[in-house]
Amino acid sequence: MNKKFMLLPILALTACGTVFNGSSQSIRFESNVKNVSVYANGALVCSQTPCQVDIDRGSGALTIIAKAKGYEDNIQQIKTNINTVSWGNLSSVYSWTTDFATGSMWKYAQDGIYINMKKARKTADAGFEKLSRIRHFALHNYAALRHEAASGTSGEYLQTLQTLSDQKPAELAAVINAAPTEALLANRLTPED
Repeated sequence: MNKKFMLLPILALTACGTVFNGSSQSIRFESNVKNVSVYANGALVCSQTPCQVDIDRGSGALTIIAKAKGYEDNIQQIKTNINTVSWGNLSSVYSWTTDFATGSMWKYAQDGIYINMKKARKTADAGFEKLSRIRHFALHNYAALRHEAASGTSGEYLQTLQTLSDQKPAELAAVINAAPTEALLANRLTPED
């Protein structure tokens, strides 16, 4: 039998993303200050920047939280895209399933992340407490805020946020509708000075 024809069944069963890229992605973290700890989806992945870390791929966005003593936490979300290598799987459902199960079907949008840390404000500052309450409320009530903003009603969540932030309901609704994630909403409601 011809060697080329023997190779075809093997190639049909190969999951391209898994074979060529593996189930993790190497991401480099840099920061403007030393001794920054980096957490990916809640797990410590780097105890001190700069560092290069292999992070398991997945279909959801990767939430990065950077922490350093004397600095505010830095929160970023890294989106995922379909790994272009996986398009080689069009010939086999088995290959698609393997890439999907191992996470190799996905690729994080960035291979390098720069973390810009900002000095923490003193806790005695009344403004700091107000911003913290607004961020906390936005992070924990994101879905309800999005629902009320999209429907155009000023329900209890928008009214509470209005009281906390001293902003008009129409302005708040515009900010909420434009924020695709909890972290972005919290940042946009409490802009840097």
